[in-house]
Amino acid sequence: MTPTESKTVIGPLTKIRGEFSGTENLTVDGEVDGVIRLEGACLTVRAEGYVRATVIAQDVIVLGRVDGEIRASGLVQLRGTAVVQGEVYAARLSIEDGATLRGHADPSKASEPLPPSDDASFRASRVGDLSPA
Repeated sequence: MTPTESKTVIGPLTKIRGEFSGTENLTVDGEVDGVIRLEGACLTVRAEGYVRATVIAQDVIVLGRVDGEIRASGLVQLRGTAVVQGEVYAARLSIEDGATLRGHADPSKASEPLPPSDDASFRASRVGDLSPA
């Protein structure tokens, strides 16, 4: 799998805090802090991207840094420059040489039901310093 073409790109000078949801592929070159929900879509975190969030997507490709929980119904790829700190729940996981995963990976939880997007306690408990919306 190669990094996907995305209609939505968070640029290198952009910082977003809160919940981001959609059904199109998303590429992060900047920073996201909160929750990312991409139903049936792919999240790509490029080498300069930094995501401090709970991530829910079909596929996730990481070349940069992710701090938080990743839930993917498909594939999570950690490329050689990736640094992930947190839990990874994915049906499939690929880790290239040089990538770092500090946390746990559990494929059995990839298909567990997810909390609804308006559950503020879920967001706060997973992200840490976010206050309920």
